[in-house]
Amino acid sequence: MRLKGAYISLALISALACGGGGDDDPTGPAVGNSNTRPPAGGIAVTNNAFSPSEKTVTVGTTVTWAWSTCSGGGGYDTETCVAHSVNFDDGTNSPTQEKGNYTRTFTAAGSYRYQCAVHGAAMSGTITVQ
Repeated sequence: MRLKGAYISLALISALACGGGGDDDPTGPAVGNSNTRPPAGGIAVTNNAFSPSEKTVTVGTTVTWAWSTCSGGGGYDTETCVAHSVNFDDGTNSPTQEKGNYTRTFTAAGSYRYQCAVHGAAMSGTITVQ
């Protein structure tokens, strides 16, 4: 009789411990890609282009480049992203990266040419500071 009670207790504990078997876990990987949209006045780093490639700002302006180079992205590591960088002729450079953003504050008037280290002059732009 004691053995039967033990079996019933184990069966109840097992049933309660299992929980639901659904696939509705809200903490799973996000669906979609991780492209970053530039803020207003920013520059999108797309595959093989900066958009816009030319921009005029005033002294003291901070410009943000945002990487928008990912495609796919159905979750579970199906996303493909392309690495780019923002390398200025004056030696100021962003890291070569696939996602995220980069900011630079322009403290002096002038023309600041930049290009992607991966793609060279084929992917370039200019910031004119007034």
